[in-house]
Amino acid sequence: MKRANFKLNREAGIFAIVAAALPVVGYAASPARVDFAVGNVTAVGPGGQQRTLAKGVQVEEGETVNTNDGRVQLRFTDGAYVSLQPKSEFRIDQYRFDGKQDGSEKGFFSLLKGGLRTVTGLVGRNNKKNYQVNTTVATIGIRGTEYTIQYGQSITGTVGNGEIQVCNGAGCLNVTSGESYYVEGQGVKPVLSNKKADLPAPPPQNPPAAFEQQNQTNILGQPSLGLALIGPLALDFVSANLCDGYCPSTGSASPMVFDTQGTLTTFNTQAVTSVQMGGNDGIIAWGTFETTTPSTFGGNMIHFVTGLPVQSADLSSLGGTTGTYSLIGATPVTNSTDQIVGSLKSATLSVTFGASNPVSAAMTWTINGSPLSATLSGSNSGSSFFLSGNCGGNCSVQADGALFGPGARRAGMVYGINSSMIGAAAFAKQ
Repeated sequence: MKRANFKLNREAGIFAIVAAALPVVGYAASPARVDFAVGNVTAVGPGGQQRTLAKGVQVEEGETVNTNDGRVQLRFTDGAYVSLQPKSEFRIDQYRFDGKQDGSEKGFFSLLKGGLRTVTGLVGRNNKKNYQVNTTVATIGIRGTEYTIQYGQSITGTVGNGEIQVCNGAGCLNVTSGESYYVEGQGVKPVLSNKKADLPAPPPQNPPAAFEQQNQTNILGQPSLGLALIGPLALDFVSANLCDGYCPSTGSASPMVFDTQGTLTTFNTQAVTSVQMGGNDGIIAWGTFETTTPSTFGGNMIHFVTGLPVQSADLSSLGGTTGTYSLIGATPVTNSTDQIVGSLKSATLSVTFGASNPVSAAMTWTINGSPLSATLSGSNSGSSFFLSGNCGGNCSVQADGALFGPGARRAGMVYGINSSMIGAAAFAKQ
């Protein structure tokens, strides 16, 4: 019988095992690196020279990526991701990023055909005019966001988070989180659409038996972008379980390996089993797993939230401001014998950035068929935070959390209810 000793573990990894984990600095650096490629994906240079793209290969300015019947995910040096659908052509027209947002950074791209999903990075965040995706039908500008484009004779797309501006010769349209757009042609003004443009995600490739694919929609029923943390990474990590003793610890970093579908396979050099991925959007991933080393880890279920570290420059620029986060996913609530006893129904998170500044959360659950709610409060320290609160009578909740990704766009927490029930939650900044 497992003892109900609730432990929280917060480990920060601010370096990368592979160069893809963090932005690369310097004008001489190639704009992007291939996270993964499936099928006959090629890059064609300005002079017509063609080469095959595979994982780890650099993509240069002026090259056109052609997915043919395959697909590819690119990670840019400013932290942006671009995932290209089959039969897509995407060109890097002009790109420059030296680690500074001083107006010299540029990201100009052309989608010649096909579809893409993207999470934008530092380029264009402060200087909006320095980022554009061009098609013959319309031009896409950003306000710091995640979005999709499906381009043929017309354009459709959906904004997952943030805001974009879609413009052509007939006018411009601002599209915000959860909204979709449609552009019939160059001479027709862009309009909002009721149809979500959710591009199909790649099929799973031999996932673990316990893996539940959830990359079409998130917990709110909104379209997922199909991006994923891929490969060996050193990531910020928050975890908890009901083991007798301290949960996995590595000191200064949390090495993790994800397969090409974004499924966790290895943690701290140990293979994991019974993986249940709650989600993985390329910035944050969450779920549960067990390890194959019971003597070290107890063989118990571990709830986790992990993601790209927040850069110190981002935290400095956000200092004193407040971010509001909405729930995008959660693990089931389990008890001391790893049995599911409930679920997180809703949650919001508010973070005032900066050391020792206030953090608060409002959460509701259904536990053993009955409603439960709590208001938590606490403070942060850099990219991590701790919360606690009362859920009625002698009921208490404690949560350990972290901020993730460029501009702290994501947040995650692992919480304990009455030191006997555990869950994890992932959030996106509104």
